[in-house]
Amino acid sequence: MNQAIVTHARDWIGTRFHHQGRLKKAPRHKGGVDCLGLLAGVASELGLRGPDGALLVAKDETDYSHQPDSARLRILLSQLLKPIPPQGIIPGDVLLLRVDDSPQHLAIVSDRQDGLGIIHAYAPARAVVEHGLDDFWLERIEAAYRVF
Repeated sequence: MNQAIVTHARDWIGTRFHHQGRLKKAPRHKGGVDCLGLLAGVASELGLRGPDGALLVAKDETDYSHQPDSARLRILLSQLLKPIPPQGIIPGDVLLLRVDDSPQHLAIVSDRQDGLGIIHAYAPARAVVEHGLDDFWLERIEAAYRVF
């Protein structure tokens, strides 16, 4: 399942960044998605389920600010995904990352020829991008999760 998560996340690369967006790029439009929307979109495409067997996408929310509630986000992630030690991450896992000293950004771990990477809807890039999981991002890992 983890490789399928990475494959589907890569299909979103190039989708433009849009706060609270949930629309994947297509030949006729650039779509629009944020970091939670990317995770929700991949979960929807794959029919991913939480520990209670319910579809993860059924728990999606779009009523959050540009500065989401970090505590609430962490609680929801811990309820819907399996918390794992960050040093044990593998492709397909989900990272909660600190931005502006606050854990509020999500990324999907990917596999690259040069090692691990991340796929995420990144506002400064204005799109879904993939790049190496370098020291800059490693230092920002707040928590890691795996789909059940």
